[in-house]
Amino acid sequence: MCGGYDRIVSHAAALVDEIANELDTWPGVRIERRSDGAAVALYQDSELGLLDRDRGVAQLRFARLEHDELVEHGDASPSDSTPDPELVSHNVEGPSDVTTVLELFDRRYREVRGDEYPDGLPDA
Repeated sequence: MCGGYDRIVSHAAALVDEIANELDTWPGVRIERRSDGAAVALYQDSELGLLDRDRGVAQLRFARLEHDELVEHGDASPSDSTPDPELVSHNVEGPSDVTTVLELFDRRYREVRGDEYPDGLPDA
């Protein structure tokens, strides 16, 4: 699980890896690892979001109205790493965060696919 690192993988990094591994099983989704340790989740040629192992955070892009709704309901926070008005983030600190981040990725996944099903994928 250390993946070539000389240090022990942090709890947050292990949780981020768990999310990436789950996303990698979704139809049409692939994970591209970057040299800085982050992973980009892609559906075809569209970016779903970014998982940052070192910071233990997921970042996803949503249209402004949806962004504001996610922030208002506490499902995500405005991204602190960039002033991008469409980028939200969610810290990954425990199992409940894994669930929340996967729900955010599912929402983004359905958006990119053009699905209009509120309770999951139509072929699930």
